[in-house]
Amino acid sequence: MMTQKLAQPELDPDTIAAMVAARREGGLQRTLHDIVVVAWRNMLIDFRNPASLVVSALFSTSLLFVFTASFAQVVTPGEGFSGYAQFLLPFASVQGLMFNTVDIGVFFYNDLENGMDIRLRAMPIARLSAIGGRLLSSGARLLIQVATIVLAGHLIGFRFQGGLLGAIGFFLLPVVFTLSLALIGFYIAVGAKSAETVSAVLNPWILPFTFLSVGYVPIEGFPDWAQPIVTRNPVSILSEAMRSLASGEPALQNVIIILLCSLALCLLFGTLTVRAYQRRI
Repeated sequence: MMTQKLAQPELDPDTIAAMVAARREGGLQRTLHDIVVVAWRNMLIDFRNPASLVVSALFSTSLLFVFTASFAQVVTPGEGFSGYAQFLLPFASVQGLMFNTVDIGVFFYNDLENGMDIRLRAMPIARLSAIGGRLLSSGARLLIQVATIVLAGHLIGFRFQGGLLGAIGFFLLPVVFTLSLALIGFYIAVGAKSAETVSAVLNPWILPFTFLSVGYVPIEGFPDWAQPIVTRNPVSILSEAMRSLASGEPALQNVIIILLCSLALCLLFGTLTVRAYQRRI
């Protein structure tokens, strides 16, 4: 007895396109799920190529060791290397993370150019999963970098004295600020013609922001004309906030300032990036 083969429904291209569009425009829960999936894909790539993670972490730790050995007796005489490590490590973390924004922007550019973005757009996933996934995986990468420099700093005397909440804030605050800066790199990457363009635009302003800050030396080490600039530099405010969080001193004012700066950057460059990306697709 022959069994009758059931006819399979045929889907025309318009129907498939409508199904994909409906999946893309799903609710918040579905969008978050897609972002997490793309972020996990990015993290797996990082884990399979740990060299980039190691290089990023070694940059910050090398700065910590070199400048502690060079400046400890000058900046914090009588306190030894541990005293200067307590002062320098927050800034070394921030500086390393800020230079990492260049890599984050380049990674996003590569996703746009190597065909990954095309594959994502052809799949029934949220439209913003490429941006959100890259941002989320970059946050995990930055957390690993902060953890690495904290472990290295522990060897030369850095200690958390502000309790668990202070330590959590110490880890999360620079990551939040750096991710808001990374959105600038995303915006540049969407319209860039090469990966070198992303680096060329981002690199020049990182050095002035980091060196014109209370990172290596206290505010008294700057000339009078530069002190107002240094004091208002977000890198200085972030470094001071992290020092206070690590030592258990009041940090609320500086933390709020950094969170507001991060929010402003997210609203501005997040909006610009989404609009530029939607025009691209």
